[in-house]
Amino acid sequence: MTQHDAVWSALSHPARRRILDALRERPASTGRLHEAIAAAGLSPSRFATQRHLQVLRDADLVLVTDRGRERENALNASALYQATIGWLDPASARSAHSLDSLRRLAEAPPHEETDMHEFHVRQAIEIAAPVARVWRALVDEPHRWWGSPYLLLEGSDQRLEFPQRAGGAVLERQGEASALWGIVTACEPGRAYAWTGQMGMGPAWIGEARFELEATDAGTRVTLVHDAMRLWGDDDVAGTGSGYDYGWADLNARLKAFVEDGAEHGTTGSNAEPEFEFVPSA
Repeated sequence: MTQHDAVWSALSHPARRRILDALRERPASTGRLHEAIAAAGLSPSRFATQRHLQVLRDADLVLVTDRGRERENALNASALYQATIGWLDPASARSAHSLDSLRRLAEAPPHEETDMHEFHVRQAIEIAAPVARVWRALVDEPHRWWGSPYLLLEGSDQRLEFPQRAGGAVLERQGEASALWGIVTACEPGRAYAWTGQMGMGPAWIGEARFELEATDAGTRVTLVHDAMRLWGDDDVAGTGSGYDYGWADLNARLKAFVEDGAEHGTTGSNAEPEFEFVPSA
């Protein structure tokens, strides 16, 4: 049985689908999950719940951590993504995300409906280095140039992971803690890297960040495009967009400083912005 087959087989039972629905909100102990699906009449015993969880773990849909006498279960969104949207080519995946966002907005209860609002960021920078070197720094060494205040976890020693496959999870890790930045929607080595997610903006937002690399006579031109949509709520769209515009310009400058001069402004270096001239997106 392939991994995709295992995922679809695991999703075939309503009790296991209810477990994943519960884990979408937050990780939960086996005991709390049993209470939830037993109340829905989907599990006659804790033993049956444990068997359902084992099927989900075997399919890599649920990750488990031992915490004392209890086991905490968490949704592995990457495995679910790979078995669904991960099958699609990057352009189709982006279209699917956009259409699903529109569907959820249209189906929202009337008291939750608001006008959608968007912001669009485009920041470009020239780096005096070959495309291959810039690409390696971008996806293999983000901890050397990506840092505070553009982090989801508090404290120090955070590291970002940029998996080089569509459907992979862009994660920020700190010891045993982790936070999701988004899911990879495009990985074209030496050309483009993109992911879709909330990116620290909260559940009312969805967006895509995309790095595009182009060889030039002087080296490599890196263009960061961030398109985001607020699906509901009253967050300040203009203010949020301006903040991310500056932030991406800062991260581009950090990437340039690392590649050209070896200066580390990420979590393993100064963890602070370099001097650079900020030009707002048009």
